[in-house]
Amino acid sequence: MRKHRRYKGWIAALRSLALYFLILVILCTSAFAGLLWLSSRDSVLKSGQGATEAPISSESPSPVFDREVRGVYIASVHNINFPTRSGLSSDQLQAELDAILDHCHRIGFNTLYFQVRPTGDALYASRIFPVSRYLAAAEGGALPLDPLAYLVEKATFLGIDVVAWVNPYRITSSSFPSKEAALASLSEKNPAKQHPDWTVFYGGRLYYNPALPSVSDLIAAGLREICEGYGVKGILYDDYFYPYPVSGESFGDDKAFSDLAPQGMSREDWRRENVNRMVKQSYDTVKSVSQRLSFGVSPFGIWKNASSDPEGSATRGLEAYHSLYCDALAWIRGGYVDYIAPQIYWETGYSAASFDVLVRWWSDRVDGTGVKLFVSHAAYKVEGFALGSKEITDQITLARSYRGFGGSIQYGYAAILANTRNLAGDLQDFYGS
Repeated sequence: MRKHRRYKGWIAALRSLALYFLILVILCTSAFAGLLWLSSRDSVLKSGQGATEAPISSESPSPVFDREVRGVYIASVHNINFPTRSGLSSDQLQAELDAILDHCHRIGFNTLYFQVRPTGDALYASRIFPVSRYLAAAEGGALPLDPLAYLVEKATFLGIDVVAWVNPYRITSSSFPSKEAALASLSEKNPAKQHPDWTVFYGGRLYYNPALPSVSDLIAAGLREICEGYGVKGILYDDYFYPYPVSGESFGDDKAFSDLAPQGMSREDWRRENVNRMVKQSYDTVKSVSQRLSFGVSPFGIWKNASSDPEGSATRGLEAYHSLYCDALAWIRGGYVDYIAPQIYWETGYSAASFDVLVRWWSDRVDGTGVKLFVSHAAYKVEGFALGSKEITDQITLARSYRGFGGSIQYGYAAILANTRNLAGDLQDFYGS
């Protein structure tokens, strides 16, 4: 019996020793693993790598469109929407921007497309372009307020994105009797005045010559300073490339065509290639600042009619491809736009260019490309639409049903502000539902 008790004591002692040994092994293993982790962490930090210590990267293969864009264009050319007139004080400009933001926020807009370079000038603090004549008392005058900086700061607080809307080639929007008169109207700080050989006078207005690499470089430099200097969501171009045709006039690019066009290329194809090159350079410039910045274009709503190309739309209207040398399909297929925002400024049922026909056509073009479709709507035409503001909300509903849809943008903020045919009220109800 005593022997049996002795054996039981030894067994208990052995079990205790085994338990202590197991605990010791676990502690040593954990300590060793901890040392290994610290060592690897230190080496990673020294090498500048490691997701745990690096700031969250803003870079990705493409911008993140994490919500439906509910946008509106805020036009500055001719003081259409902002500012209401040139020469306003800083306080007055702030009050106007505050009112726009408050109104847009109440309606439910989440993106403002703010026209920052309407005519070779700037509604921001630029080192390249003069202060806009629509902002200061005269082009190149003192900047009373940096509207873009102010707008971005205030809009961000409200959860609204700001996209910088740029007109790349237009230098003047008023008509002049001669090129000399147009140039004389410009500030000494204006690159067009410093380089008149970069310009073409056409239809009473002055434009940069799209054929010149120096012009594309100037445009790209302007985009870079916006993207690097302001917290914008991205850049947008509208429909102005080569100017809309003027009867009886020809665009004066004979010398550039003779000097620069590849042998055997038609003038039409060469002009389109000039625009394509500039658009791609613009895209590359924006992406060189940040992959998360977006770049898009809002072209005229008709690429080609089916009567001139089987791939064209069932429409009868001006063709951007032939008249403006604007080949939006090249940009989509080339992958150098993040989105396309065609100006489908007609109501459903309009015989020459019905909205429903065109929104489906553009959806088919972007399908499978990764390019988003943002539809531009004609809020400014709501007074004449048979359905009034319901036409606009019906258009958005229809557009949402198509592949590639990413959002809608209203052109005609004045009609929204005036609540023409209850447009503001109906949009607020629509976006709030």
